[in-house]
Amino acid sequence: MAELQIGNVVQFNEKHKWCGCIGFINELKKCGNDVRYMIGVPIPQQGTAYIFSMRSAKEIEYIGKAIFMPEEAGK
Repeated sequence: MAELQIGNVVQFNEKHKWCGCIGFINELKKCGNDVRYMIGVPIPQQGTAYIFSMRSAKEIEYIGKAIFMPEEAGK
């Protein structure tokens, strides 16, 4: 998997319980040799759910770069 960045749009694959959901990378944290991604998944009329995934778990697939990010993202 290529190095993902804040603002990338990703989709959870079959290795994650949120399989099929699309979200945006809101935060990156280094964890030793690995990277932990905080992924925001917008839920209509309820806000945003923040889900964690590790790069080594290969649970997400890159979709593209977000043009707009929610206001609360990145705070």
